[in-house]
Amino acid sequence: MLLVVGLMAAHAQGGGQRGGQRGQGGQRMEPEAMAKQRAETFQEQFGLSDDQHKKTYDVLLANAKESREKLASLMQSRDREGMRTAMEKSQEELDKKLKEIFSAEQWTKYEAWKKENTPAQRRRGGGN
Repeated sequence: MLLVVGLMAAHAQGGGQRGGQRGQGGQRMEPEAMAKQRAETFQEQFGLSDDQHKKTYDVLLANAKESREKLASLMQSRDREGMRTAMEKSQEELDKKLKEIFSAEQWTKYEAWKKENTPAQRRRGGGN
């Protein structure tokens, strides 16, 4: 769900070009930059160790690449329901992997953070 809203908005604003998270100046962020930004946010927000940060980055990067590939074909067909379903499944898989990396305390903070921040805020690094 995190990416579907951003990808749909970027697709609509970009005149049909491949969507994705946008960085400064409206440039589409590559999966590596997105994963780096989110991993750094998670490290700051939840107190990840350097090892956890690295593992989190790897999981986020794989998730971003996989999501981008899945959504590219769904966006071509304009299948919004399919995009929503794919993003929900992607988020569930991401959360499952992050839960294996985070401590119980970090996971509790992550769950609270997700509730406090909209998907768009989470993509930008969160407001809290």
